[in-house]
Amino acid sequence: MSGADLGREAVYAAEIAAFEGTSYETVVPFEQLLDLARLVTGAAWWPCGATEVVKARRDASSSSTRQRGSAAAVVRLAAPQMTPATLLHELAHVLAGVGAGHGERFRRAHVDLVGYAFGDAEAGWLLDAYAAVGLEPGDRTWPAPPVRGGTGGPIAL
Repeated sequence: MSGADLGREAVYAAEIAAFEGTSYETVVPFEQLLDLARLVTGAAWWPCGATEVVKARRDASSSSTRQRGSAAAVVRLAAPQMTPATLLHELAHVLAGVGAGHGERFRRAHVDLVGYAFGDAEAGWLLDAYAAVGLEPGDRTWPAPPVRGGTGGPIAL
């Protein structure tokens, strides 16, 4: 990622507006997040292959997604942020490409993942929150995630 990550603070504000006070922002056991990550990254539409999700250092206060050269991206989840919403945020960095920062391509990936994992209503919450802070998602450059089971309902967490 080059230079400033424009829009990062607005993305964070939109996430708070969309998910604060919901079960998606509740800290859950790491193993539960691994199960959710496997469901998402093991889906036929997921174009990024296996994605490693690990615990961040004990003293880490925030989660991150990093990629070195052509190696696969690694998601690191910090203990205070072990929530389904944070996991999907970090997986959106993988889907959009780590270099996309929090820009339009990231936001499209984020909305797609929220819709796939949580449901259509929750994707709408995020879209509304992005619009409220003046952000729009960009174009999709990956396959559209399917509506699971024809319902668009959330994956059981």
